[in-house]
Amino acid sequence: MMALKHLKGRGLTIDGTYESWLYDLEGDAVMNGYLFVDGWEEAKFMRAWYERNRGNPVFVKVFNCDLKIRLVGIEYDESGHYSSSRVKVIAECVV
Repeated sequence: MMALKHLKGRGLTIDGTYESWLYDLEGDAVMNGYLFVDGWEEAKFMRAWYERNRGNPVFVKVFNCDLKIRLVGIEYDESGHYSSSRVKVIAECVV
């Protein structure tokens, strides 16, 4: 039985590009969780990134772990003073 992992923090690398997105992932061999971002431009960028990549595996580096993630869904909030996006993901460590 594998030990339960909980990866939570800010900053990940996608295709060699650093994004200051928040992440919160939990599980053992397979982790479930979210990628988050706040701010108008950042949330707009994340939504566009999600639309381009949904249905395809995405490889990211979080902390010292290489992950293959599957994008499951997106939630976003746009109000007069606030905007955020949250992408639901399923992640597996890449060996």
